[in-house]
Amino acid sequence: MMKTLWRSIAGPVGDLRGRVDDWLVLDKHAVRAAAVCRIGTGLAVLGLLLSNFSTRDMWVGQASVWAEPARAISQFPELTLLDGVSSDILFVIYAVTMLAALAFTLGWHAKGANVVTFIGFIAIVGQNPVVGSPGDNFIRLTLLWLLLMRSSEHWSLDAARRERRQAAGKQASREEDALPAWLSTGLHNVGLVALCAQTVLTAMAGGLDKVAERSWQHGTALYSTMQLPESRPFPALSDLLSQSTVLLALVTYGVLLSQLFFGPLLLNTATRRFVIVLAVVVNLVVAVVFAQPWSALATIAATALFVSDDTWELVEDVVLIRVQPVTDWMFERGYDVLDLLDAARYRLVFPVVDWVRFTILRR
Repeated sequence: MMKTLWRSIAGPVGDLRGRVDDWLVLDKHAVRAAAVCRIGTGLAVLGLLLSNFSTRDMWVGQASVWAEPARAISQFPELTLLDGVSSDILFVIYAVTMLAALAFTLGWHAKGANVVTFIGFIAIVGQNPVVGSPGDNFIRLTLLWLLLMRSSEHWSLDAARRERRQAAGKQASREEDALPAWLSTGLHNVGLVALCAQTVLTAMAGGLDKVAERSWQHGTALYSTMQLPESRPFPALSDLLSQSTVLLALVTYGVLLSQLFFGPLLLNTATRRFVIVLAVVVNLVVAVVFAQPWSALATIAATALFVSDDTWELVEDVVLIRVQPVTDWMFERGYDVLDLLDAARYRLVFPVVDWVRFTILRR
């Protein structure tokens, strides 16, 4: 009796484990969606740093002494990464992080750019706990999981370089073959699952926090927020929305629905499309009306992971029809920016670094 019961359980469990193993290591999933997430997250980091570039000293530099009481009670070690650095050093770190975010967005040596962006973002944004937001933490975790994923398989300068090498009959570079195929595929899929789970849990946790507050229960949360000066980038639009009870109710229910039921609505094809569109619309409203464009962009980028690769492939085909003539014209005339950058790195940067090492530093 027990043997029969064990066989009836072990068989389906073994089949399920085999399917999970095959899913993890045979093929990379959602590679185009990962590319969209990479582009959106990189733009969010770049936009956040650029928009605060002129006030960087007040934000995280020597002029941010007003935030010392908050730093003193915080237990996060990252607050000391830029503690007491001069304005010149802060400028260098800030500029390097922005360049890395730009390279990450374009997919130029995406893995290395991802590492530099991740470290620089933590060092800069984590330096001032007073002005931090949940969106900053979401961007940080997204960058962390993207480290495991092959986000430059499509729509990147790395992908363009690989295609040219294959067309020329050359072998893949050491950077591309650093890991066995099964391990690279497995890490990508694990990162994909983790990032999707993080996105779902973040949305649902945000929704639960909102419904637990009296202001959301009474429907006054968005109205109160729109009366704050920092949340009124377009006063006329804020007044229009806050004075219309119907629009205010629609936005309120849209926010709660897109967060509380984000996970369950993904389980069905029809409801998945609905909740993805709703989440994008809600984040666009948050970006425009409440002056939070970069956290909204990062959330939209993560939401793009739930769009199937077939859909992104269709988008790619439509875009290529428009863009292909321009890119062909550029490449026919030798405007290969990637080759120019690689040539500058190997023929100028590396020789200068070696000259400094062996002549000035004598190492």
